[in-house]
Order: sequence, then structure tokens, then C-alpha cells
Amino acid sequence: MASLFNTSPMLIFFFLFLISVVPSSIANKPDIQHKICSKTSNPQECLNLKHVKTSKTLEAITKASIVVALQQAKDIHTKINAVSKKEKDKFLNNLYWHCSKNYNDAIRDLTIAKRSFNSYQFDNIPIETVDAEQEVQACKTVFLAAKRDPANLKNGNEKFYLLAQIARQSSEELVKKISGL
Repeated sequence: MASLFNTSPMLIFFFLFLISVVPSSIANKPDIQHKICSKTSNPQECLNLKHVKTSKTLEAITKASIVVALQQAKDIHTKINAVSKKEKDKFLNNLYWHCSKNYNDAIRDLTIAKRSFNSYQFDNIPIETVDAEQEVQACKTVFLAAKRDPANLKNGNEKFYLLAQIARQSSEELVKKISGL
């Protein structure tokens, strides 16, 4: 029994030593997915996206987000063009044309972001992803104004906007990490 009391202070000392040695950033740091998603317009939806759940590094999340956002932009762009061809309302058709142009620009921005990632020019990625976000922000109003939404453009636009936000947030964190900030 006496040896138990003699070892208890040693165990407490050892435990306190371990706590002081282990960096507090490891013990208290929220995982990177939560950090990125908390800065988006829909954190819960962000956390539920497969590429966010399965990616464990900033690099992986950034690359996957750019690729997924680029594909989403291409899909929406195709749908906008198809709906535009069938739309009889000239005013709405004109708005679709502008959104098509905006999505074309967003595709260009994300293609540049992807190229920047592949060539390790990470500083360029946040600039391009912000541009992509801004391009489609105006389309939100257009899709809300539409009397009908057969191609589900409103939801597709919202999803793209979230994907672009994730790409931006993860790329900004990546730039901070590389810069040592």
C-alpha cells in the first residue's frame, strides 16, 4: 500500500510532464474540415460532402474542392444553356444568357485555380476561387426570379457557390500554412 502512495506522485508528475510536452495545438485544434466549413454559408452541408469528409489534409481538400466545383460549374453551365434555348420569355432568356456567361467565366477561373494548384502556385488559388464565387452570386437572383426551375438551377447554383467557398477557404488556409502564418 505504501508503494502505491509513493508511485502516485510519480504518475502525477509524469502525466503533468506529458501534458506540458504535447503541444496544445494538437490537443485543442479542431480538425481542418470543421475549420474550413465553419467559414462557409452552409457549414453542415459542407461537412457532409464526400470530398470534404474523406480528405484529411489542406492540400487534398483544396484540390478536391477545385475539381468538384469545376465539374459542378460545367454541369450548371450546360443546364443553363439547355433551359435558355427552351425559354420563351425574352427577359428571362437574357438573364439566362448572362448567367451562362458568368458560369463560363467561373469555369475559366477554376481552370486557372486547378492549373495553379498543379504548378504549386498556391497564392493564385484564392484569387481565382473568389472570382468564381462572385461570378455566380448574381445568378442567385436570376434563378429565384424564374417562374419554374425544370433543371433545378437554383439548387445547383447554391451547391456550386458552397463548393467555390470551400475551395477558397481551404486554399486560403493552405497559403497561410505555407507562409507560416
